[in-house]
Amino acid sequence: MTVFNLLMTVLAITGVALLWFVLHYYLNSLMENPDGIAKVTGSCGDTMEIALKFNGPKVEDVHCWTDGCAISKMCVETVGMLARGKTFPELNTIDTTAILERVGKLPDTHMHCAVLAETTLKKALSDYRQKNPGGNFRGGEGSGAGPATGDRGIPEGVSRTVGAGYVVYLFPSANYVMKAEKILKGLGISYKIIPVPRHLSSDCGVCLRISRDQQERVGEVLREKVPWEHLAAL
Repeated sequence: MTVFNLLMTVLAITGVALLWFVLHYYLNSLMENPDGIAKVTGSCGDTMEIALKFNGPKVEDVHCWTDGCAISKMCVETVGMLARGKTFPELNTIDTTAILERVGKLPDTHMHCAVLAETTLKKALSDYRQKNPGGNFRGGEGSGAGPATGDRGIPEGVSRTVGAGYVVYLFPSANYVMKAEKILKGLGISYKIIPVPRHLSSDCGVCLRISRDQQERVGEVLREKVPWEHLAAL
C-alpha cells in the first residue's frame, strides 16, 4: 500500500468517525429546560436518562439516552415512544409489562432493562410532580390497574405502612414472573417488579416485591399456579 493510499484510508476512517459522532450528538442532543428529568443507574451498571417536555397536559417531546447495550437502548426508546402525547395519568400506565408488549420477549438476563426503563420514567415523573406542586396528577395513581406496581402515589422508598417491610419472590424464569404479575394485578394486590437483588443472586433477572403483610395471601394465590424458587425478606 502506497503512502497516498494509506493517507486516504486514514482520512476516510476519520471522516466516518466524525460523521458518526455528529449523528450521535444530533440524535441524542440534550433537552433544554425539561419539565421532568431523571438519570438512573441500574444494578447491571447501565445508566438511563429520560427527560420530558409538556405542552399543556400532554407530553410534547421526550429525550431518551442510555450507555447500555442494544436491548437497554430499545427499552428506553420504547418508553419515549409510548410517552409522547400522553397525559400524566396515562404516563403512569407505562410499566414493565407495557414495555415488553412492544419490544417482545426478552432473555431473562436482560429483563432488568425494561425494569430500569420503567424506573427511570417514574423518577422523571416524580421530578415533574415536584416542580409542579399545584398540578393535577389524579386519574392514574392508586388505581389497581396500570403499571406493574401497587405502590403508586407513595414516595420512593416509603412503605405503605410505617414499619412494614418487603419480601421478594424469585422465579425460575421471567415467564413465571409475568404469570404471577398478571394474577396479582387481577386481584388488585400491591406489588412491584424489580431486578433480583445482588445479595440474593448474581443473575440479571427480575423478581416480584410485595409488602410483608401480603405474604400469606400471595403465597395462597400463587401456590400450585406459579412455582417460585425462593422467598426472601428485604
